[in-house]
Amino acid sequence: MKLLEIKGLTARYNAGDVLKGLDLTVEEGEIVALLGSNGAGKSTTLRSISGLVPHIGGSITFAGQPILGLKTEAIAKLGLAHVPEGRRLFPGLTVRDNILLGSSNRAGVSRGQLEREADDMFEFFPDLKRLEHAYCWSLSGGQMQMVAVARGLMAKPKLLLLDEPSLGLAPLIVQQVFRIIGEIRKRGTTVLLVEQNANMALSVADRGYVLEAGSLLVSGKPDELWNNDQVRAAYLGGLAASA
Repeated sequence: MKLLEIKGLTARYNAGDVLKGLDLTVEEGEIVALLGSNGAGKSTTLRSISGLVPHIGGSITFAGQPILGLKTEAIAKLGLAHVPEGRRLFPGLTVRDNILLGSSNRAGVSRGQLEREADDMFEFFPDLKRLEHAYCWSLSGGQMQMVAVARGLMAKPKLLLLDEPSLGLAPLIVQQVFRIIGEIRKRGTTVLLVEQNANMALSVADRGYVLEAGSLLVSGKPDELWNNDQVRAAYLGGLAASA
């Protein structure tokens, strides 16, 4: 079943069009990777889905409901969580408090229930357990990324948008983050992933889309993208693998 369907999406900032008629679908239960060089429009796609880009056109349907033009808070309440590039944690709050903030759109849930769900997050991210009362400014980049993902999961989303989850992380931590992404899907959450590390993204994805200058270059299953000479040369090898 289509959980997310984008048709003819355009997005404009002051400098001009960033997205130019993008079509994209995400089926329920999938991990879908969005690849491309810097400036291709990947993060703008996620921000458009979340209602963070003011000047957009086309159509976006989420869980059977048109969401183009809805406020970000209303979209979140439908079951969409966005973990942005840069994590955006509150450094003066503890790990536990940052995680609990992810549930802010869930009206009517008791504090006790939310605390139990936060405990579940520490089971899911055991590296954070000893840090639950630490302030977020004291964490490493990998620990911050895990807190950001845990906070997103506290919203109980149908679809989790992840923007560059491996950015700035050491290789061993990147592998750990991607194991967690695979586990998230096993727990029933669909994932749309923007990722600089194309190799890692395609290792967990069911399908991928490659963007170029705001337009769709090619889409397909990971093996199809690996076997596309144009994509391999531009995005999956050498310098461009970090795009």
